Amino acid sequence: PPPSLVLVLGACAVEPLPPRAMAALLRRPGARGAAAAALAASAAVGTMAALGRLPEPLGSSGAGSAVAECEESGGVAAAVQSFRSAFLGRGGGSTVQQASASRPSEKELAAHGAVATTETRERWTLRSSARCAHAEFKGPHELSSRVRQDCGEDAFFLGKHLDGVVSLGIADGVGGWSSQGIDPALFAWELMNRCQDVAEETPSSSSSSPAPLACEEVAADPKRVLIGGFERLQRAAGGAPMGSSTACVASLDRRSGELRVANLGDSGALLVKGSSGACVMESVAQQHRFNCPYQLMVAPHGFGGGDAPTAADVYSARVEVGDVLVLATDGFLDNVSTEQAVALAAEMRAAEPGAIAERLLQLAQLHSKGWEETPFSISAKKHGHRHFGGKPDDITVLVAKVERVVE
Repeated sequence: PPPSLVLVLGACAVEPLPPRAMAALLRRPGARGAAAAALAASAAVGTMAALGRLPEPLGSSGAGSAVAECEESGGVAAAVQSFRSAFLGRGGGSTVQQASASRPSEKELAAHGAVATTETRERWTLRSSARCAHAEFKGPHELSSRVRQDCGEDAFFLGKHLDGVVSLGIADGVGGWSSQGIDPALFAWELMNRCQDVAEETPSSSSSSPAPLACEEVAADPKRVLIGGFERLQRAAGGAPMGSSTACVASLDRRSGELRVANLGDSGALLVKGSSGACVMESVAQQHRFNCPYQLMVAPHGFGGGDAPTAADVYSARVEVGDVLVLATDGFLDNVSTEQAVALAAEMRAAEPGAIAERLLQLAQLHSKGWEETPFSISAKKHGHRHFGGKPDDITVLVAKVERVVE
């Protein structure tokens, strides 16, 4: 095809074609007509950088003004019209009318001696693992489709990787509801299950479903995941479960490497650098008063209470390969200081996530039964309460290691 058509439509189109496939087509004798026009229409601006390496004749005069007109008009249709006006007498009229923004099929490419190549791409990823243990004084919890693991009154989710984002979260059901005959674990698990639904949502065949980028935009914002999850819990079929819970949700943008964390209450997050072992992110507990954390709530008989998910604090950081993210409920954070947690995570940062999570869990269990000073006992003293040693509680720890993969 005339080189100006390749340049004009290539500069205006939106979907890239591998440069080698484009080159192969243009090398074929008689590479013109419908197949060449479709190819040119599907060549994106990003492909144009490779045109200098394609065979002649691609540097013909007249292309520059056509490309400039394309950029000014901002559309393929205008570029096609420009081409038709300028080159109709050069045998390009029928070619232009067949041009389209669609990519040639593999069959069409094969027929012209060009085989499309699969382009690889790099993405950030989280390799995650969870460990939990219920408090000994509470006894085991019955498992069900709603309560997927016995973490006492804690709950969590490890989201699957979407193309652009991956999320995980943790929750701690408030134990005081058990005195009212309400199982706090049901609320915490329902909240995490619904947050996972939001974080993993992809468009369905329904025309009313959000577009892929819209889904990922929500999933990349952990506060929006928390808001959406709580709203879905409130609309649950058969009625929302009664109870309340703290929550901490983290989302990693797999393209940019931006990690964001939304924390409501006294669960929390730590990010330890794989390169140095330094702590570069630490959430701060949200408390109304001593041992009364912010919490999402559904109260009986429609009574209000609790905090809005919009009250969650948001933290962000750029990740590097080898970084270690820790999410934990207050059963861990009340018994293990930040310094102790960071030191252990840094020491084990080359280990598997499950091994790190297991050691952190064991450390918290040990401290919860001991008489040494803990973050909880220090806070109790500051608020005029007498408490010595650890605080027996449900303990849940999520550990995720940052990696860079080719997909």
